[in-house]
Amino acid sequence: MEGTGPARAVVLACAAVAMLALHAAPAGASLLVPAYFGPEGAPSPWRTMCDPAQASSIAIVNPHNGPVKRQGSVYAPVIAGCREAGWRVAGYVFTRYGRRKLAAVEKAISGYQLFYPGVEGIFLDEMAEADTPKNEAYYGALRDYVRERGGFLVGNPGDTAPTGWQLAFVDLLVTFEGPASQYASYAPAPWVSAAGTGRIANIVFAAGGAPQQVCSQVPARGAGYRYVTDLAEAPNPYAGLPAYWQAEVEAC
Repeated sequence: MEGTGPARAVVLACAAVAMLALHAAPAGASLLVPAYFGPEGAPSPWRTMCDPAQASSIAIVNPHNGPVKRQGSVYAPVIAGCREAGWRVAGYVFTRYGRRKLAAVEKAISGYQLFYPGVEGIFLDEMAEADTPKNEAYYGALRDYVRERGGFLVGNPGDTAPTGWQLAFVDLLVTFEGPASQYASYAPAPWVSAAGTGRIANIVFAAGGAPQQVCSQVPARGAGYRYVTDLAEAPNPYAGLPAYWQAEVEAC
């Protein structure tokens, strides 16, 4: 049974503060990094990634399409380092476009909370695009589950929905995820600009050369959070940091 009374009020207040802080992040200098790689290495790619110059950015931890209990202690030091650098960390959870059982999604969310200290947000991948009562009930339940535990939510349908209904259920929404060749001609729906840049993210892969050209396109597409990588879609565009990572930190 969920808590009631003063204790529950404190939890909800903390969730509201986290949401407001996320929306207030600088629009022109925030990254949303799908960090689907391990922390091992010398130097650790996670320690390289969490540059204090990009404070208020978000790293997405994804040990194996969700949390793996035995990996929690491996990630703990680098997650702590990211938090010290001013970054937020969100845990990856897929929803299968609203078809994955709620109990399974909530279990994965709890896994991050239990075994990955410092993870305060949840990245809901494969978010449904269609605005239906069923989808609203599904993501409404997940929104309440995360926020009542003091977390924030990032939603990723990978494309722009016809309306901005998803913004009622997440704090930050990915409206584009795809190759640079498509991003060049991408035109967001009118509701995106009305949402405000602090609530919109774009993720672009297969962007060869330097990141500056793609990054310069981001403001016109209404996104305050962005990520650009030269890695190709196959086998995995998020298996490591882009070759031009330092240039991206400085230019994007």
